[in-house]
Amino acid sequence: LTMAVTCHCAAASLLCLISTLVVVADASASADAPPRTCSLFSAPQTDDIRHAVLADIRSSFEKQHADETSSLSPLPSKTTNAIQDFTDRTAKDKGRAAHAFLRGLTQSSTFLKEYWHKRPLHIRSSDMMRMGSNNNSDWIAGTFTVDRHLKQIDGSYINGHCTAEILRNGTKTDTWAFRSLKDNPVQPTTWSEVELALQDGTVYFNNAGSLWPNLGALCRLTAYAFGLPTNVNVYVTPPGCAVSVPPHTDRQDVLCIQTQGAKRWRVYAPPKRKSGVDPLNRGKNGDVLSIEEELGQPLIDAVVQRGDVLYVPTGFPHTTDTVTAVDDGTELGKENVFDETSVHLTMGLDSSVWFLTYAHLRWALLQRTGKEFRMEIKSDESYWNSMETMPIGFLAGDDWSDIVDGLKETGILDGAYVARVTQAIKDVMVELEPERWGATENFPPNEEFAKVITYVVRDHAQALSDLQEKMFTNIDPQSDDTIMKAYQCTQEQNAIMERFGKFSKNEAMEQIFAQNRAKRDILTKNNQ
Repeated sequence: LTMAVTCHCAAASLLCLISTLVVVADASASADAPPRTCSLFSAPQTDDIRHAVLADIRSSFEKQHADETSSLSPLPSKTTNAIQDFTDRTAKDKGRAAHAFLRGLTQSSTFLKEYWHKRPLHIRSSDMMRMGSNNNSDWIAGTFTVDRHLKQIDGSYINGHCTAEILRNGTKTDTWAFRSLKDNPVQPTTWSEVELALQDGTVYFNNAGSLWPNLGALCRLTAYAFGLPTNVNVYVTPPGCAVSVPPHTDRQDVLCIQTQGAKRWRVYAPPKRKSGVDPLNRGKNGDVLSIEEELGQPLIDAVVQRGDVLYVPTGFPHTTDTVTAVDDGTELGKENVFDETSVHLTMGLDSSVWFLTYAHLRWALLQRTGKEFRMEIKSDESYWNSMETMPIGFLAGDDWSDIVDGLKETGILDGAYVARVTQAIKDVMVELEPERWGATENFPPNEEFAKVITYVVRDHAQALSDLQEKMFTNIDPQSDDTIMKAYQCTQEQNAIMERFGKFSKNEAMEQIFAQNRAKRDILTKNNQ
């Protein structure tokens, strides 16, 4: 069981590695690459556009209340089930409030235009308390706490990681240093091991949505709202950590949801790309992301407190601590708020991890048609444009539900949608290689574009969605069945990526996932 959960948590590292190989080979940076040029990438949030997003979310609360009163727009049964699974026995409207917030965020044209992949967004608990009726919008506080949820780990086979003491005391501040939560992986986890680890610094649990039932429900609600694969990690940090996590970037867009205590966050605009280093994996695996030399002034420097949500776009560097109370323009930021353990959820929206970007569509297309995909991208802006998420879920607009329904009924993807995505891929290809496409070489046939787009939407993304529905349902952290199911679902995720490699006619990718699945199965069976 322990080996199963260890392999389950390690699978994300393999996915990141493969995604890095695909895109770094596709987008190796030039040493002379200019800084990111779009003004939104370096512009901090302003009150007017932030208030516009809040107004959109408030409208979502009002609409939900009206719908419930009239019963004219019943929610899908799976959404209702997720709301019930997330709802706390002490707060019956908690699940509805979470659903209304997430839907409001994804239905906000301001969020999509001004924030998604452009700048971070900090929404305070006081903002959300003004959104719902009867304070029902306070759905975050207590969603995951040390006493009520983390202590369920005692006697289970759930394992995690903890950062090294040199990060807590500030001896080392620039790169990751961590270890496994417990020394003996074949024994059940004890609460004393967690307490001991917290003396060194941050304790964290990857893929926590498959291990705690309310977090699984939150993953499902988030997936329904965004229409993207999700995954949640839990970070627990005691007061007095000079560095909770060092400056780094992530491959996912994330919603950081503060459920207990407080933590200082600094979020920066992406720096100029560094030759040979993945921009979505900076500050890890020995790479140092220097605040002084590469990042400059933060776009956000604030104490995120219980009930707050912070959106951090993919590739935006960030670092955290539980020491420095900054003056962020509020009374809350001026006092020492680090008087209890900090707990936050990092809800990942995983488009790059699962190959749902234009760069990955381009890669699959060129692999399938036997054309060269390797290149050098000199423009930072071109790189980031290629890494945009394809239009699925909330990014596809109001027509997405009709597109999905039509696909389920006929097995055929809407022609107008395919044409739209085809043109978007071609635009990216021309931007990346203007002297190649249409000049010296013709695009692959439109039929090949259609095959790639249809496979990714109908077979790949839908398979991930169905599997995550299973992974994030019927969870008990004390149950051996939950641990085994989490492992089995992770193995199936790897099988989905193996099939993507086969479809893309990339034998290396297919073999890597097949070999790692086989190794994990052998390792798990040998340790049962």
